[in-house]
Amino acid sequence: MVSTTLGTTGVRHTKGNIMGYNAQGIGYRNTDTSFEAANDNVEKKLTLREQILDLLKRSSIPLTADSIAFIINKPFVSVRPRVTELSADKLIKDSGKRAEGQWGKKCILWEACDNEQEENICRQSE
Repeated sequence: MVSTTLGTTGVRHTKGNIMGYNAQGIGYRNTDTSFEAANDNVEKKLTLREQILDLLKRSSIPLTADSIAFIINKPFVSVRPRVTELSADKLIKDSGKRAEGQWGKKCILWEACDNEQEENICRQSE
């Protein structure tokens, strides 16, 4: 069973194996270290999310998380969670296309939901 509670700091705490999100919408796992990392240097994390979303909005082709990390010159381990958050927030979507990633496995090619109408469609397709 999963339960979500609102802590005294305005932070949502999630019990179980599902990601929790702090007040800024930054995801964290059910560990103290993940929670601390999500709440450390919040502005920079939000900026990285914005950089990824901006890149996908400007790109004429869908991109893998590997490609996004390379283009914005950020570590893949920092980019991948932000891509997951943007997808969960229905701001980006799976293009339906695949490409080979850095480890030789198929990866999702991501694209932005271009406008308000498409963002609404993305949010409804759960």
